[in-house]
Amino acid sequence: MIQRILLTIVMGLTLSNSLMAKSNQPAVAIKEPVIGDTVNRNLLRRLDTDIIRSEMEASFRATRKFRVLSRDKATLKAVLDEQDFANSDLAKGDAANSGNLNNAHYLILPTVQDFRFYRKHTPLPNFDSKYKRKDWGVLAVNAQMIDTSTGQIVTTFFLKDTFATKNKIVNSNTGAPSSVYFSKMAKGIAAQLANQFVAQVYPMKVIKRTRTNEVIINRGKDGGLKVGEKLNVYFAGEALIDPDTGESLGSSEEFIGTVKVTRILPKITYAKITSEQDSEGYPMQAGNILRKP
Repeated sequence: MIQRILLTIVMGLTLSNSLMAKSNQPAVAIKEPVIGDTVNRNLLRRLDTDIIRSEMEASFRATRKFRVLSRDKATLKAVLDEQDFANSDLAKGDAANSGNLNNAHYLILPTVQDFRFYRKHTPLPNFDSKYKRKDWGVLAVNAQMIDTSTGQIVTTFFLKDTFATKNKIVNSNTGAPSSVYFSKMAKGIAAQLANQFVAQVYPMKVIKRTRTNEVIINRGKDGGLKVGEKLNVYFAGEALIDPDTGESLGSSEEFIGTVKVTRILPKITYAKITSEQDSEGYPMQAGNILRKP
């Protein structure tokens, strides 16, 4: 009986700590993607902005470093309807109070700049009603990162994904590419966005230097790294302050060497030191920042 009570207390504390950790995570909201003027209007029926946003939200959730807040109109309306119901005589009234929805620390404003989604047929010589078919497409999105506490544009991410099928012999010269390819491109740019966003908010850092001239990095399988990939390593210096405005401009960074990824584990990554500018004065060590070239 005592063991059960202790187990319940431990589980409760674990859940409480988990919820507290999540509540301390930065909150991100992704606005509905805007379609730029350069996009071919004849292809709009193939361009599903809902899929783009849902894939972006899924990629951010997968990082486990952010709380993702919905800005979908239908979802928010459902929440407001539930709040109205909670305030009625039919409910306990324990829904989120009106006006108490969380604000986002960061807003993502995506704009589709390029979209191509085509099927090409080439007649086969000496064959009637035989064609060589090839599907191909491009999806390019610019996504602004807004700090809601200042209203400033922190940076703009440039995201692009493509697909191209192998040639296939078919009997008809009609049809269009499968929507599956669009979903794959949307997933591709979403993964790029999440990886670049994480690198902006939480730069990759060296956790430890090993005795075998390797460094351990605070990124795992969900960090967007690949075995064999090379990374630049920087020493993070003092904070830089604009003398006129007093605004923080980040910290100075001094290049100190390169590493090559050798092993990727669920939560950490090992990388071999391949060059070191000054192993005596500025050796690679915990706290150094890593960036993709």
